[in-house]
Amino acid sequence: MIAKIAILAGILSAIFFYLKFRQKSVNRQEDINSDREGVTVELKQDPICGAFTEESTKHKVRLHDKIYYFCSEDCKNKFIEEKTK
Repeated sequence: MIAKIAILAGILSAIFFYLKFRQKSVNRQEDINSDREGVTVELKQDPICGAFTEESTKHKVRLHDKIYYFCSEDCKNKFIEEKTK
């Protein structure tokens, strides 16, 4: 009888801790998502292939006081080749 109570208590405590930690995980994900709300990302169009990329890309070139954004190093190099001809 005592063994059954101990097993039942162990199962109930395992369920309790599982639900408690699961809720913390859900709350943490909600906090992460709420941090992203209201954040807008400006997309720029690649002049070579037409793809859209973020302003934070490392593939960009300044030419005549204008910044051009590229999706890849290949597109950036093609643009430079065209402009230097």
